[in-house]
Amino acid sequence: MNVSRRELFAFLGAGTAAAALPGCCLSRCGMQHAHAKIALQLYSIKDYIGGKRGEDGMVLVPGVGLERALEDIAAIGYRGVEFADYYGFEAKQLRKMLADAGLKACGTHDGTRRAYGLDTTTWTYDPDVLRRTCEFNLGYGNNLIICSGYGNLPPGCSTSMGLGDAPCVPSRAVDDFVKKLAERYNTIAEDAARFGCRIGIHNHTWEHAVILQDGRSFWDYFFSNTRENVCMEQDVGWSTCAGVDPAAQYEKYPHRSPTLHAKENGMGKNVREFDAVLGKPGRPDAVPVDWDALVPAAEKDGVQWFVVECERHFEDLSAVLPSHDFLKAKGLNS
Repeated sequence: MNVSRRELFAFLGAGTAAAALPGCCLSRCGMQHAHAKIALQLYSIKDYIGGKRGEDGMVLVPGVGLERALEDIAAIGYRGVEFADYYGFEAKQLRKMLADAGLKACGTHDGTRRAYGLDTTTWTYDPDVLRRTCEFNLGYGNNLIICSGYGNLPPGCSTSMGLGDAPCVPSRAVDDFVKKLAERYNTIAEDAARFGCRIGIHNHTWEHAVILQDGRSFWDYFFSNTRENVCMEQDVGWSTCAGVDPAAQYEKYPHRSPTLHAKENGMGKNVREFDAVLGKPGRPDAVPVDWDALVPAAEKDGVQWFVVECERHFEDLSAVLPSHDFLKAKGLNS
């Protein structure tokens, strides 16, 4: 799909085309004139959509398909979705399903190599991969392409850092990797803007737990050394788990967050139960997300979408329904 700039603006319409221009949170930055909307990261119901099979091939969960799932999400009250899989559909098919359900696309998740054309093992970068990614996403109405984490991890470090694994020792190798990564993201963000898209990163605990030799975390170095058109999609559950105040991040790195991941913290030394429902942290001792501080801080900064992600009950709607209602009670979607 080759789309010229003129065709892109006509195809998307003035509102979405404006959102495809450079920058992260656009006109709402620092302007608390509307409440953020509630979206769902579709990974939360991946088995409900696509089904699940056991090791023997037996169907454990049949799956309702993407079209039916989008209708069910809209019926709950969600206004948008963030993709992590396209279930084999073309962009025009996705666009029609979203329109039929009355939903907006607010983003997608992928890795650096597949989405951006950046291989962090060789530091090669192919902007043509990024161009094709943008064309596909713009084709169904999305312009925000977030790296979920694949490709961002420094050598010698574990994705379980902050969850009990031993930290990687600060080293020149880690420093060099993180510095080079920030430089590459600056370049990719500029190219993405030319193609009509925005890019950025999502966090787990390790982004806060990887420490450079000067004492700064991966997270702090990265956002202190990338431009404002490199977007920040903070996962507030993982930040809380890492001992970081999620609300404070919008003061430290303002106007860079069109979306955030609304997740509850299910981790803690003695946690035995967790249903992944917002407002119900892991029991008995997970530190809860401070939603009363987070919601106004994020909205003041211009966050447009609270993207619910629930990492339990992938096979049904039992976590995503009460999580939507929790955020709605906080004033979102109004």
